Amino acid sequence: MSKLEVNITNNLKMLCIDMIKEAGSGDVGISLCGAPVMTSLFLKYLNYDYHNSKYINRDRVIVSNRLLPLMYATLHIFGSDLSFDALREFKKLNSVTEGVANIKTPGIEVGSNTVGDVIASSVGIALGERYIESLIKLEDNKCNLINFKTICICTEEDLMNGISYEAMSYAGHENLNKLIFIVLKTDISKDSSTKETFSENLVDRFISLNFNVDEINNTVSSIEGAIDDAYVSKKPSVIFIKSTYAKDTTRENSNESFNMPLSDQEIASLREKYSINYQKEDLLKELAKRLDKPLNKWIDLKNSCLEDLKLREIVNFLETKEFTINFKPENIKINDGYVEELIISNNKIFNILASKSPFVLSLSNDNFINTLGSITKASIMHKNNPTGRNILCGSRTMSMGYMAAGLSTLGFKVFVSSPLIDEPILQKSIALCSENALDVNFIFTQDTFLNSYLETGNNAIYEINNLRSIPNLINFRPADINEVIGVYDIISQFKNTTTIIIGSSKVPKLKGSNYKYVMAGAYRVKREMNDANAIIIATGSEVELALKIAEELMPYGIDFRVVTMPSAELFARQNERYQNMLLPKNIKTFTLEFGGINFWHKYATSEDYILGIDKFGTSGTKEELLNYYNLDMDSIKAKILSNMKN
Repeated sequence: MSKLEVNITNNLKMLCIDMIKEAGSGDVGISLCGAPVMTSLFLKYLNYDYHNSKYINRDRVIVSNRLLPLMYATLHIFGSDLSFDALREFKKLNSVTEGVANIKTPGIEVGSNTVGDVIASSVGIALGERYIESLIKLEDNKCNLINFKTICICTEEDLMNGISYEAMSYAGHENLNKLIFIVLKTDISKDSSTKETFSENLVDRFISLNFNVDEINNTVSSIEGAIDDAYVSKKPSVIFIKSTYAKDTTRENSNESFNMPLSDQEIASLREKYSINYQKEDLLKELAKRLDKPLNKWIDLKNSCLEDLKLREIVNFLETKEFTINFKPENIKINDGYVEELIISNNKIFNILASKSPFVLSLSNDNFINTLGSITKASIMHKNNPTGRNILCGSRTMSMGYMAAGLSTLGFKVFVSSPLIDEPILQKSIALCSENALDVNFIFTQDTFLNSYLETGNNAIYEINNLRSIPNLINFRPADINEVIGVYDIISQFKNTTTIIIGSSKVPKLKGSNYKYVMAGAYRVKREMNDANAIIIATGSEVELALKIAEELMPYGIDFRVVTMPSAELFARQNERYQNMLLPKNIKTFTLEFGGINFWHKYATSEDYILGIDKFGTSGTKEELLNYYNLDMDSIKAKILSNMKN
């Protein structure tokens, strides 16, 4: 290592030590082991602009949460907008340097909320790079405007999660050769003869997944040799770096609670060991020598691309992460006699939106034929057809949402489709997208216990309530074709993480529904004849049922106002005046949804006014299931009549 490299590596180590000491928690050892990797990557390999952190052809570097202190320190040293003061705020309240990755931090490419998720997000970014590069090549086969690498630095722990298994098998199958994983594979002792008791043969596993694999010692020459190999490989690569924590510390071995903060005495010893003596100007000169010429050449290429309208559109998309979807709901004419399965209606309207831009992509699992979430006029994306817009993930449901998150960080509007019964598998990825305000839209089909059991043999009961518990997430459960149009009108205009919960029941165009009112979250789909003495709130296909119940109970002196609530979250954002006008507190209020009852306590007059499910699922025919849950027409009417008499 040169003197500059030694000093930068030592600086990274001491910054990490100080950050973790100040925070009172964190894994010092893994950051110390990874410091030489970061020095080599940023000083000698990465294509990036140390003056402009938003350079669109920059190589993307992603790290797992255990390595965040090292990533923050690296970003600070190598020219991001992350200040020294920000490093000192590591893990503190309202700090930009959080203890988990969030894209609001300058230089952090993807968020993270569980072990192994950054691996799947990295696969999504690599897919997005290949798609954009291929779009450009369609216009000019010799244009190398976009050709960045995605490098994920993680730990052995990240490979033990099913998310990583799924994502890396997809990367190998798709031959994403610009994707590189660097895995810090740790011995737990200074004694190299100590046997690892929990590791598997990772090398063989990834060779079988079509990866270029290197297993090396943690020396600079070995690291750089492996990176050289990965850069020219025609396969995705994984580099296993065997590291021993204790070699970088005063502790005899890392079984001594290595995650515990270092003592003042240990830090003093390490400060003496990691002497730092270099000037920032030396680093800038070294970076300028390697990067300025290719960066200037790229800028000239970019300027020439702006003369082509399609290439200009791609450049603008990458730089701003904005694009126009000219979705005009007023031009969609629906006949009053329209009756169709809502899932088919959803597919039609989704495809109207998707046809407006090449930057709308769709991901589906192995239920894609049943969920109808594909872009019908687009092909399937694969290694021999990289400009396809339908990404089929097979049974990789666990990683699918994180792959969508990676794509969204590049600016794509992404749709993910799956049966509602898969919601628990996707829940953490949905939460990650919502927390990072990513433009990912999850289409859930088989929306009730009826649809889910009759079509898959499983009962979906509490999944909708689970989704409503995720902060910042906007959930839609439209009642008919008009409300589906309203949902996509909103999605076309705004960037939010959303879910669209759709059933397979045949639903007519409902009298009183209106796409314009979906933005309010809830509205009257049936007005009372005189003075309302009862309100029934319903969602999805249950709105049609609520309208029938209101009509049949009219002779009993019940003048119902029927409220459709396509989005409880949007309704909660309305002002108090509108909420009280729509749902006066002095009128008995029932709720009707073929799902769990917990969410509806805030709106129903009492629990007895909630028409839903308060028990676990079971088997049976449609009629048997409705009777079992007391949700057949006669049972619902009897319950309403009983409550109205009280």
